[in-house]
Parts: sequence; C-alpha cells; structure tokens
Amino acid sequence: MKTGAVISAAGHSSREAVFQPMLSVGGTTVIRRIIITLKQAGVEPIVVITGQDGDRLEKHVAKMGVICLRNEAYETTKMFDSVEMGLRYIEGLCQRVLILPVKNPLFLADTVERLLQTEGKAACPVYHGRRGHPVLISTELIPGILSYDGSQGLRGALRQPDIHPLVEELPVEDQGIIMPIESDEGWENRKESRITLHSVCRLYLEGEEIFFGPGIAQFLSLVDHTGSMQTACRQMHMSYSKGWKIVKDAQKQLGFPLLVTRSGGAEGGFSQLTPQCRDFLRRYLDMEAELSAESRRLFEKYFAGENDGRQERGGE
Repeated sequence: MKTGAVISAAGHSSREAVFQPMLSVGGTTVIRRIIITLKQAGVEPIVVITGQDGDRLEKHVAKMGVICLRNEAYETTKMFDSVEMGLRYIEGLCQRVLILPVKNPLFLADTVERLLQTEGKAACPVYHGRRGHPVLISTELIPGILSYDGSQGLRGALRQPDIHPLVEELPVEDQGIIMPIESDEGWENRKESRITLHSVCRLYLEGEEIFFGPGIAQFLSLVDHTGSMQTACRQMHMSYSKGWKIVKDAQKQLGFPLLVTRSGGAEGGFSQLTPQCRDFLRRYLDMEAELSAESRRLFEKYFAGENDGRQERGGE
C-alpha cells in the first residue's frame, strides 16, 4: 500500500522567531532530516508546503525528489490551511498519508515503519501517554478532514465523531514525536543527533547514455497528475526548458514519444503521457520499489549492528 506524506513548512512568521526548516540538526537541516527519515521508511511521494522564504527552501530540497507547493498566503493563514493544500494535492497519488509539521524533526524511521504496519484507517504515535507526529490517515478520510471548519486545526479534524474512533494509538519509545524545535524538553541535548546509517538505492536506465532515473520519473508522474508540464516544472523547481530537454533525451533513447501536448490554457497548455510512456513509467516504478526493498534487506545482511554504536539521539 503506497504511503505519501505532507510536510507543513510554510512558516507563520508572526508567531515564529526563526525560520525552522533551515535550522541545523545533526549534520543536516530540519527539513532535509525529515525528508531523509521519511524516505528511509519508504514513504513516497512527499509533498512539502512552502511559503516563507519559499525560493530558498525549494532550492534547498530541489534534488531530494519531493513535490513543493507554495502557500502564498502563509502570513495570513494557519498551519492547517497548508495541510489542507497538501491533502488536496496528494489525495489521488497514494492510499495513505503521513501528516506532520516541520517543527518536529527528531522522530525515528522505526516509528514511521511501525505506523506503516498498522492496518486501520488512521494511526497516531504515542510517547508516554502523549500523542505526537507524524499522524497517518487513509486517503478515504481526506474529504472528512477537509470538511472541518473548526478552530483546532488537524487535532480538531481528527476529533470529529466520524473520524476519532478510527484513530489507533501506537505506543512508541520515541520522544522525538513530541519534541518541537527549541523546546524546553532537552532540544539542546538532542539537536546534534544523527540519522542512523541506511542504504539508498537509485535506479537508472542506460542505452547509449543514462537517460531515465528518479528525476524524470518524478517529472512524468507530476505531468500525469497535473496535466501540465509547466506545473510539474514549477513543483520540481526546474526550468521549463530543462523539462523539455530531459523528455527529448529520453524519447531519443526509447524511440517513442512520452508526451502529447496542446497549446493554450491558463497553464500554457495541456500535457499528458502517451500510453507507451505510462506503461514504461509504471514498470520503472515497480522495479524501483522492488530494488529499494532488496537494498534494505541487503543492508541488514551486510551492515547489521553498524548502528549499535551510533547514538542517534546524542550524536556520535
């Protein structure tokens, strides 16, 4: 079952003294740590809602294979508005969604993996009686969450009578789920913690040259979802000319067209995948998923115990 994620990182500057996504944590930044942890658990796609310092943040994560959506009204909206934007976009791309704010970067990949093993409609990790992030929901619940018009944000949406009974509480020994940035609960002692070592597998296809990999696969998936090359390029923080170039290079190697395009419209035209392209992309994504699973298995075979001496909570 495919599980994606929505990260609310738009910022609400009137209430925040610092720009949280770019703060240092361990050997990276808050936003990159969250994305790496989610990917370590096999979460895909990942949607990041940006706003404050949007250009800088989007460039910072541009090569991490995430989808960036801009909340231009971040200064006058609440975090839940950013969550709603992400849920509307991701609804048709996966079966389940993890929802989390950027202010909680220290959760563990093991916690995410345990959430993914649950079989209910929704699940929330709990540390010593306190609920935390990320929260997992089935996309079936998205319409009900989007219909919430109260003042308590995601918490209130999940407490609606038709949703609250469906939320499974998952006890975890992971204080990171409840520890916000710069909290009084030991942030200074834990912000240098490092992510556990793990394998990363990338699939590239080569003819006369390498022409197909994670980048173009994401680009084509976005075109398929949005119906627009311009929108796909913008969400990947990529120029339109570069988008066309990677498409043309792949078409040259494959020998068949990838896109059907039509001029005009608010987004500068309409684009869709050809049947051959959609079939090729499906097979690529299936192979990539199998390789990632095999990579994790081989990592456990050859590097079991490698993290035993690596203190993820206290650094090295």
